[in-house]
Amino acid sequence: MSFSSFKNSKLIFENFRKFINEQDETSAIEKVANKLADPGTPLSQYVAILKKYAKDPSFRALASAGQTDGDPEDERVKVTRGAVAAKSLTATQAEIGFGNSLDDQLTNAFGSTEAALGLKGDPIVMGSKEGPVPLLVWNNKYVLDGHHRWSQIMMTNPEGSVVVDSISGPAIDNEEEALKAMQLAIASAAGNVETKPFKGENLMQASPQQVAQHALANVTEEVLQLLVKAGKIEKPDKKLAARYFANNVPVIKKSQGRFSREKSMPQAGKSGVAQDAVNKVLGTGKINFQSPKPTDIKK
Repeated sequence: MSFSSFKNSKLIFENFRKFINEQDETSAIEKVANKLADPGTPLSQYVAILKKYAKDPSFRALASAGQTDGDPEDERVKVTRGAVAAKSLTATQAEIGFGNSLDDQLTNAFGSTEAALGLKGDPIVMGSKEGPVPLLVWNNKYVLDGHHRWSQIMMTNPEGSVVVDSISGPAIDNEEEALKAMQLAIASAAGNVETKPFKGENLMQASPQQVAQHALANVTEEVLQLLVKAGKIEKPDKKLAARYFANNVPVIKKSQGRFSREKSMPQAGKSGVAQDAVNKVLGTGKINFQSPKPTDIKK
């Protein structure tokens, strides 16, 4: 074989190998797109796929092809700030931390004001290290992010009105679809998807008696005074406070969610992107959460 023939054969082989690799890559992204497009794909499996592929450039191109999929407006999500009654909201997360929801309230861990306990504000907005943060909800009904803050308010002031950022859009029909869209937006914006494991006891499985005993043993004099000031109990008495917190347990349990925190729930900050940035990119219509397919990508 001459050198030129060998060179030509090598070139043909390399082109063929490149073709095969491209076919394999196309096949992989098609399989991913089919899974994401299937409404029967459970949220936990959907999130597992995002975790696996979020860093892949082909996946990110698919995830952000919402404006080139034929209708640039169909996946545009609106985020509206408003206020709703805390008890009118329903969790999407199945587990609510017993200690996170109750211990902070019994000891006023975040400050000596009624606002820190969700007892003051019309509407109420609780904060984080970054300042006041509205609850993120879908359709003014389902909590997508902020379960900790919501549960604190539910334990001390379920009748109170809370500030929410409510997402809505014609392509989102239920809370599971809203969570999928949110997670896909996080994957697209951050190139990463992280979730948090649930630790400790689950308030949603606790009895009123358990809560009463815990409150009786841990409520501080400061909190008793704040509960009196807010009109929740008649006098600063631990038994009255224990009964008050116990009576709120059935109220919050009626609103239990169905999705695992560890396998499903969005954590924008932990994934590497601010929640505001995720909301904004959803507002552009770029996130390709409705029936994504490789042909949506326009190079």
